[in-house]
Amino acid sequence: MPIQDRDYVRGRHPPNCSCAECTNRRLNKMRGGTDEDYKYSQPIFGRGHSGKSADNTGGRKAYSHRPRIPNWLKSILLIGALSIGGLIASRFVESLIPFWLLFGSSVFYSIDKWLGYYTRKYRIVGKIYRLILNLSALSLLGLLVWSGVSLFTQQFMQSPLIGSFVFLLEIAVFIWLCRVVSKNGWRQPSMKLTVFSLICLFFIFSFAGVQPLSDYKDSLFDSISIYFRNASQPDTTPPSSDTIPSPSDTTPFPSDTTPSPSDTTPSPPNEINSRTGEYRNYYLGLVYTPGGYLSGNGCYDDTGDFIVLINNENAGNPSYSQLVSFLEQDNTDQFPYIFSVSLPGVYYGSAESHVNLEHIQNIIDGVAQPSNPHVCADFAERLHNNAELAGIRCAYVSVTLDGSTGHGCDAFQTTDRGLIYIDVTGWLPNQPHPDRAVSTVSIVVGRSYTPVSLFHEAGWQDSYVSMGTVTDFQVIWDGSWND
Repeated sequence: MPIQDRDYVRGRHPPNCSCAECTNRRLNKMRGGTDEDYKYSQPIFGRGHSGKSADNTGGRKAYSHRPRIPNWLKSILLIGALSIGGLIASRFVESLIPFWLLFGSSVFYSIDKWLGYYTRKYRIVGKIYRLILNLSALSLLGLLVWSGVSLFTQQFMQSPLIGSFVFLLEIAVFIWLCRVVSKNGWRQPSMKLTVFSLICLFFIFSFAGVQPLSDYKDSLFDSISIYFRNASQPDTTPPSSDTIPSPSDTTPFPSDTTPSPSDTTPSPPNEINSRTGEYRNYYLGLVYTPGGYLSGNGCYDDTGDFIVLINNENAGNPSYSQLVSFLEQDNTDQFPYIFSVSLPGVYYGSAESHVNLEHIQNIIDGVAQPSNPHVCADFAERLHNNAELAGIRCAYVSVTLDGSTGHGCDAFQTTDRGLIYIDVTGWLPNQPHPDRAVSTVSIVVGRSYTPVSLFHEAGWQDSYVSMGTVTDFQVIWDGSWND
């Protein structure tokens, strides 16, 4: 075909023509323009038929470049904003649950929305991310169960309304987190593998003697054995009385007379028996709660930091006047309160094997003195042991405030006024305060824990500020030792 008969020479270009003009037309249509726009726009490629120079931007569809926020900055802004909101909500409800819910949700959302590239590019990062997702979902499930039980027993938060809102927030976050886990289901490790691994680790650590997992294992097996034993054997024991006498209600207050040599044991041991905790007329006990053995700052046990109760076999219940006289002479409340954060510890073997028995024996013999108390558990421990060494029977009281905060005080079974709760936690340093910090307190579940000064001082109010609402408490007489 002669060149003058070809379409692009005669002005009719084929659909796939690659000349400069057709190329510019196709590019103009790709960016949303029309043929009418093309007449008044500068060709993108080369020179068009309009003859305009190629240095103009041209076109009514010119692109504008807006600043783009980096993904990492978006993540930081979101995490920071929700964390601040969570802290404000936690301050309002007096619990850290809203903070951790919002903080964790913002982290997972940021990774899934803006930082997922790194979890796909680096395989180890993706596996760690999936493992954290699995553990978070399981932890949130446990929190849901605990919150639900506490809410329905009216022991969750300071009011049922606030507790209900927090519980609904937990449910919403849990549903959303399950969707995130399902979205990342192609990653490893799977949820089944994570649960199986946790169960295996629990049994390995519990049978190896790691505390408190070993205690949980023993409690679980004891409950199972008792259940099957009761199921196989019918109960033939007669019904017992509903009233349970308090410990040593009939034990009189010790007299000032010294017992005769014939009444004493013939050969008292020279050191504390590590198996029974006995030493002369004293015996030791640890404070055990459903959460494990309580610890403090190591006032008596400077090795394991456990709360160690020194009990006196000859101790008796005092009258109210005798109790007040003892508290007037005791100086436990004169030490300052030093705030410290105690993290849950892990130990091997039994808790009793970590107690420094030699140091406690020297304290009983008067050769050494306990360390200064720092936190409320230390003050309660010291008052208990001082009372027992003085021949006054005393109990250690573990109190739970607002569902999560722990506190320690003491209890005395007086012969004329019944059970009296005493709190001797010292004052904060470098702040004005009365001379004495000895107070009585009424401990009732669901009511405020408000200490009242036992010794009135001019210029100071007798009633202190409420420390929170009592959600649970335990009165421990003597404690336990290798039980």
